[in-house]
Amino acid sequence: MTGSDAKFTLASMFKRLKSVPATIFIAILALTGCSHTIYPVATGSHAPRNPAKPVGNRVVVWSNHPGVGNSIIGIAQQAGMTVVERARLQTILNEQGIRLTHTPDDDADVLRVGKLIGADQVIFAEASSNSSTSGRSYYHPTYGGGGRVWTEYNLSVAVRSVNVETGEILWSGEAHYPKPVTNPEEGLIRLSEMAIWRAICMVGSGFEWNDKKGCVKRE
Repeated sequence: MTGSDAKFTLASMFKRLKSVPATIFIAILALTGCSHTIYPVATGSHAPRNPAKPVGNRVVVWSNHPGVGNSIIGIAQQAGMTVVERARLQTILNEQGIRLTHTPDDDADVLRVGKLIGADQVIFAEASSNSSTSGRSYYHPTYGGGGRVWTEYNLSVAVRSVNVETGEILWSGEAHYPKPVTNPEEGLIRLSEMAIWRAICMVGSGFEWNDKKGCVKRE
């Protein structure tokens, strides 16, 4: 691997992810709720790339949700990035006497420890899930009545990659379902994939975003 290959750019990550559509385009699939199909909605942006100062591809992934974190680790590895093992990060946190709370207050400490272990970027991923109970009853003059109760979830995932040296946000993305869904674990994983895909989509550089199709080349 040459020096230029080892450096991360949005273009190189986009190219690598485009080569694994089976992994990425699962994020574009709709999620079926109680009785209808719900498509996620995503927004994102990325900082202008500076070819003179490329950012290295060694990353730490930090998430408040294990499934989301593992999903993002898989995506980063697919994109050719080197992910620092969580155990290594935890060792340094323990040595530094840092106790994290999985809140935004952790960010500065994670960045500092990321720098200590030689990471170039920290990918933060915050999953949000709020639940509510819904129900439905029915009555038939012959067969009697009944009903059912289910739990619905409002889900969202926000991701961002931060340059450990400068604190600059390299890219960020957010994805959510516009209506409640009933399978939160699957939904959060799909949203994490969608959020990253939206973040690195090079809108304005020959591509455009479509919530149902994903990042597509502009006609």
